[in-house]
Amino acid sequence: MDEVTQLLSFFISFLFGFCFHFLTRFHFKVTETYPMFLKYFTTLLFVLNIVLMYLLGMYYLNSGVIHIYFVFFVFLGFLFYGFLQKYVNFKDILPRKIAKYIYK
Repeated sequence: MDEVTQLLSFFISFLFGFCFHFLTRFHFKVTETYPMFLKYFTTLLFVLNIVLMYLLGMYYLNSGVIHIYFVFFVFLGFLFYGFLQKYVNFKDILPRKIAKYIYK
């Protein structure tokens, strides 16, 4: 794998972790009123879909080569969103219409 593809894979993995954290929070807000069985079932389907989307993205980007450090960058993106959420007020950054749906 050449350097450009590898750096692009790092960047996409980091952004995917960032989006994964955002979508996970949204998913748990949507499913908080569901019965317990339905919560577990939808969470299983959600995680399965997210993993398959990541694999498909890596397949198109670098022929499906996934190294442990790509997964590490997904984890870093996930943690970075948590850090930003703790210290940055997204209500000031996002437009009101979008922030209204995120912060119900």
